[in-house]
Amino acid sequence: MNILVTGAAGFVGRNLVENLKNIRDGKNRTRPNIQIENIYEYDVNNAPEDLDRFCADCDFAFNLAGVNRPKDPKEFKEGNFGFASLLLETLKKRNNVCPVMLSSSLQATLAGRFGTSEYGLSKRDGEELFFRYAEETGAKTFVYRFPNLAGKWARPNYNSAVATFCNNIANDLPVTVNDPNVELELLFIDDLIDEMFDALEGRPHRAEYPKTGEVVDGVEYDGLTPRPCENGRYCYAPVTHKATLGRISSCPRFRTEASRRNCTLCTCRTFQKRKSRSI
Repeated sequence: MNILVTGAAGFVGRNLVENLKNIRDGKNRTRPNIQIENIYEYDVNNAPEDLDRFCADCDFAFNLAGVNRPKDPKEFKEGNFGFASLLLETLKKRNNVCPVMLSSSLQATLAGRFGTSEYGLSKRDGEELFFRYAEETGAKTFVYRFPNLAGKWARPNYNSAVATFCNNIANDLPVTVNDPNVELELLFIDDLIDEMFDALEGRPHRAEYPKTGEVVDGVEYDGLTPRPCENGRYCYAPVTHKATLGRISSCPRFRTEASRRNCTLCTCRTFQKRKSRSI
């Protein structure tokens, strides 16, 4: 199997690529159904012809490329919708109907505090693009709406609130929390990688996202919570954790130098560097 990973140098992409290499090289033998020959890593530094070549030869594509914090909001559309369009058009040109996974975001629900999110709008447009592509080509698509992500190689002040907290606390910088009662749903990178391997094996966890206030089977939904169902349009990682911003930012384990050195939860890049120097 040849696997294409776009956004391969990013937080999720880097973790995925390294875990795929472990399977390919026989270091991880827990997934015997996944046989990997080539891993095609595509990111902003690649030449355009690389994408064409990779799309011609891949058996599964993980689209993890995207823009989180652009200088101009217009870049949301270009980076999230624009590249997704390019990827799918290139697969079409090469007559490749391999399964394709899209990393979207809970912000695409446009529910609650995400109602005016430019980022969410660009992600939602990307989702609809993938659904149309599946209808037109018959290709399998796996659209994941990620909650807040945490884990190794996350970048502070970019793609992980937890990484930002870890970075600021480890470096004695202030932590700004506008509303400590806001609850975050956290997905740790290793749990996400497990789910991505499930998708690679053709058995992702499927779900729908009922609208805010919608009642299904006696349960009222908030627009952000997936409802598991076998034939759902969306996919989701079933293992997540919830905590308020106040709880995360005021964790007593962060508040002494000794506990920070021994805290395994602090996984952002900056903290790990400081941690290695302190031991």
